[in-house]
Amino acid sequence: MQAIYDWPIWISIVTIFLLSLGASELGFRYGRSHQVPESERAIVTTIRTSTIGLVALMLGFSFVITSGRFNDRSRLVNDEANAIGTCYLRAGLLVEPANSQIRTALRRYTDFRLASFERGIDPREFERLADSMHATLAVLWAGVTQAVGADRQLVIASQIVPAANEVIDLSATREWIRRFHMPPSVVWLLAMSIIVCGAMTGHALGEAGPRHVGLMLGFNLLIVMVAFVVLDFDRPRRGLIRVDQTPLIQLRESMRSS
Repeated sequence: MQAIYDWPIWISIVTIFLLSLGASELGFRYGRSHQVPESERAIVTTIRTSTIGLVALMLGFSFVITSGRFNDRSRLVNDEANAIGTCYLRAGLLVEPANSQIRTALRRYTDFRLASFERGIDPREFERLADSMHATLAVLWAGVTQAVGADRQLVIASQIVPAANEVIDLSATREWIRRFHMPPSVVWLLAMSIIVCGAMTGHALGEAGPRHVGLMLGFNLLIVMVAFVVLDFDRPRRGLIRVDQTPLIQLRESMRSS
């Protein structure tokens, strides 16, 4: 089920929209051919309203969850850029060769991190870049270890050890949150709810009599657009809403010029 996050987002959205539209048409035809008796109309209306309200509630909760996760990913980019910049500046207080080794490792790590975001849609490419990032962090820590052996008091004073630790910790956190999506079962349930909601809306239009094509299209399109935003928030490398990498890009430029 996790494979749903490897699909292009337009496939999921177009599929949900067409299925919801088809369900609306089926509901319309059923509603027009099977009129509900006046004694049961209130019950059917209550069920229909409750179902649409449930779908709205699910969309609302899903929006809050995915938008919050998007904000977490954006905050991590800024935190990682700050941690790398701090470690890079503190490395300048160390003597050679630890100074150059740590700074070179940080520059390479930043390049790999930005490349992993730009080309990370391909799982194999992301794994290759992740291995490169891990190897670069190992070089970074080796430089810190060398600096500790060369001048322990200077390292303690400059706090290079906690700065390097924070870079490594944030790298692990970003790799973890990349794989942390809304559960696929919730996505499937949301899609099925939208389709059922479309069927019930079509049934209501069928009971009314005339076919309101614009109303049917507009309702389904509005629901699917909300679902698109929910799914797009949860896919930082796909779609239109992407996590801004400007802090890391600016950091890379400043490190190259220093």
